[in-house]
Amino acid sequence: MRHIERRYGNIKNAQLLELEVGMIEYMCSSRELAHYVVQYCTLRSTPISNLQLQKILYFLQAVFGKSYGRLLFKERFEAWPYGPVLPDIYYEYSSYGSSLISEVYPELDTAMFSSIHVFLDNGIDFLRSKSPWDLVKLAHAEGSPWYSIWRNGDGRGSEIPNELLLGDTERQANESW
Repeated sequence: MRHIERRYGNIKNAQLLELEVGMIEYMCSSRELAHYVVQYCTLRSTPISNLQLQKILYFLQAVFGKSYGRLLFKERFEAWPYGPVLPDIYYEYSSYGSSLISEVYPELDTAMFSSIHVFLDNGIDFLRSKSPWDLVKLAHAEGSPWYSIWRNGDGRGSEIPNELLLGDTERQANESW
């Protein structure tokens, strides 16, 4: 956990957004986070591909959930040939093919990320420095949530339960990051 906190920044529970009754369950939608990631990379002149975006979203969700006991977004990943995928996000950017995505979203309310921007920015910087195929390999690790659901292709398109994803992150983070 200390390794993750050093890399992503320490987030105190009190900093997380609150509703009138208790803590919120999710920080944002997967689409809002995808727009944040794409815009962050675009503004730093390091655009990413759809494949990279999918893996960045996957590892941000997993590490955040394991570290802080809540999910960034409620949408669930599916097991696809190149790893975990959020279908709606995939199709939003599918017109790019394997090209790099360069987009800015003026309507994006980045204030919603104020309590977690250090975590997100550090995570994005770390993950985008990896090749897309290194991220795929990491997501495909034997015993990973994707591997457990994929089952040599029998689980193609099947949902990866968040509980499975959250339970595996510490091993992946400690072995790989």
